[in-house]
Parts: sequence; C-alpha cells; structure tokens
Amino acid sequence: MKQQQSKTKRPHLRKIRNQNRALLLRTMRIHGAISRQELAEKMNLTPASVSRITKELIAEDICFEDPVLRKDNQLGRPNVSLHINPAGGFLIAISLSSMSRLISVTDVSGHTHHQKEIPMETVLSAANTIEYIGDYIDKLVSNGLLQRNRVLGAVLSIPGSINATTGHLTKSVFVSWPNFPIIDRLHRRLGCPVRVENIGDALCMYCLDDASVNRKPNLNIFLVHVAASMGASLAIGGQIVKRLADEGWINDILVPSNCGTHGKFIKLSQVASGRAILKKIGTSESNMMVKQVDFSACIQAAVELANAEDGDHRKTFFDAGHALGVSLLSLTIASAPDFITIAGPVISADAYVHGTRAGYEQAARDMGIKACEIVECKASYIQASERLALHEHFFKGAIPPNLE
Repeated sequence: MKQQQSKTKRPHLRKIRNQNRALLLRTMRIHGAISRQELAEKMNLTPASVSRITKELIAEDICFEDPVLRKDNQLGRPNVSLHINPAGGFLIAISLSSMSRLISVTDVSGHTHHQKEIPMETVLSAANTIEYIGDYIDKLVSNGLLQRNRVLGAVLSIPGSINATTGHLTKSVFVSWPNFPIIDRLHRRLGCPVRVENIGDALCMYCLDDASVNRKPNLNIFLVHVAASMGASLAIGGQIVKRLADEGWINDILVPSNCGTHGKFIKLSQVASGRAILKKIGTSESNMMVKQVDFSACIQAAVELANAEDGDHRKTFFDAGHALGVSLLSLTIASAPDFITIAGPVISADAYVHGTRAGYEQAARDMGIKACEIVECKASYIQASERLALHEHFFKGAIPPNLE
C-alpha cells in the first residue's frame, strides 16, 4: 500500500482523522459498495471530509471506485460506488479452545479464503502449535495461494489470562503454556505483527465494533461466553476493562448450592458451564476419551437433543442457564451495562438462553431493580478472531505510520 506523505501538526485533529478513516472502512465492510454521499450520511460527516478520506484510501490502493451504470435519459455525472480492495491485504486469525481450533485466512473485505483445523494433540504443545500454524501458511505461500508480503498481521484468541504486556498465557483451563512467548514466536514464524487476546475480550470487541458501525459508541457491555468453562468481559464507555486480561474469574464466583444443604456454596462453573451440563447428563470426560469423541462434538450433540425434545436434556440446559441468570444481577449491578451479552456454543441451546433470561428477570424482580436487556451474540470464536484481526491490522493499520 502506498503511504500518504502529508502530516498534520495538530494531534487532536490527527486522532479524529484516524478515527474517521477506521470508521469509514468498517462502514464500507458492512454495507459493501457505497457512494460517497451515502457514506457521508451514515457517518454524519460532510461530503468534503468523506471525499478527502476516500481520495487518500484510493491512492493507497486500499479502496477503488466503480462507476454505476446510468439510464440513457439520466443527466449529469454518473454515480460512483466505492469498494474495499480485497487484494489490499490478508489477515491470519487463529482460535484455540475446546470448541474451536482453527486457522483462518481472510482478505480485508472480510471474505474467508482458507481455513484449517488444528489437531487437539498438536495444541497440547505451544511450540508444536506455532510450527503447525507456520507450516500451514508456508504451504499456502508455496502453492501460490497467498502472497506473504500481503499478510498484514495475525490474531490468536485463546481462553484464559493473558499478560497484557508480554502476551504470555499465564493461566488457562484449556492448555498449559506457562509463560510461553506466543507473540514473539508467532511473529518470527509468520513474519507479521501479532496480537494475542482472550476469547471473552475478542467477543466483546466484536459486539463493540458492530455497535460503533451502527452509531452506538461508548456502550457499557457485560459479556459472558459459555463453552467447556466460562469467560467474561466488560466494556465501559466502549473500552474493554482488562481485569489483568483474565476472563476466567467468572468460573470461581460462588453461588448457593441446590443440593438442599443450607449455607452450602459452589462455583458458578460447577452448575452453568458446558462441562457441568455434560456431567449432569452423564457424559464424562473419561467416557469422551475412551470413545475418542472431542468435547465440541459432545456439546453439539447435547444441544441438538435439548432443542429437539422437551425432556431431561432441555431441563438440564434450562437449569444451568437459570443459575447463570440469577448470578448476573449481582455481577452487573455496579457496571450498569446498556445490555448483557451471552455468547459461546452452549447458548445454541434455546433452553439455556430461556433459563438465563428467566433467572436474571427473577432476580431483578426480587430486588426491585429494572432488568436490562439480555442479547445473544451468535459470532463463533473464529469469527471474533477474524473481526479483531481486521480491526487491529487493517482498520487501524490502514492509517499511515506518519499519521499515527
């Protein structure tokens, strides 16, 4: 991409200009082919401002324009639609969890070109995982399916606690990679900038990105995703609250036990997580190992049964969701979220979603507090990683270095 040579001397104007460039690209990705006039209306900017930004982006080969055919009797200049140039760059997204172990290569328009699953036995070793990812990208390059100099960056999302400074995975219920230098090793293997993020924050950023495109910035969002275990993320004023980059704290929240013992408390993950659900319906991890069936397949099968019948499976999912919903009131009351988001593969079970809403609304009524809306985020873990890669390495990366 060509770089713009002009430079503004006023930092606040530079910041606004950068934000407008990023927002314009996100708007184009959402709406596809779009005219300058439509961009100005959707972004609440003047036509002159939009023309200035798009002129830069066209010069940098990030966007291109395409005249729209006009009717024979139409007077004046033809309308021109703007497009993101898919060949402007490629992004690598990696999602590692008990439910999703994928490598994805997308172009800057968001279209997925290549995707490959990483074997579970590979993920047990951090070094082997990095090599597997690198070998896959090398193969795409050697087969002429990817130009290495067009790779803008990579994002790896993984459940657990991540050191925000080093990018090391310090704690995870999924793998044991203590203090492994993920960013450094992946950067050296792929030859591009790398970001490592926990899955909860990646999903929350996905929701914030959608909200900003729809002109709803600065939202407070509390997000919980439920898979084998659970993760949580909080955004205040449109910014992620890092909490030491640990999403797994929600697993250890104590809730009253329903076993009938007065004063007995257990961890929330023991009643509301995917692992707890499978345990209750009799699918233990040892059985999964003997049958050589992975956790993702077991959860998917349980969800399908719960959605197809009105029996024990459905009740198990409802009860698990209800336990989460009751806990959500105390977990969110201080942050006053605009809405609560639930995500992850377990929410594909309708009964879990219904149970969560019922438990939360019941707790709100008991406390005399107005309940906020609970919404579902249907994005998969790899989709959240792909969106974060676009945001980190294209929307922000499309800003020339001398404008930073």
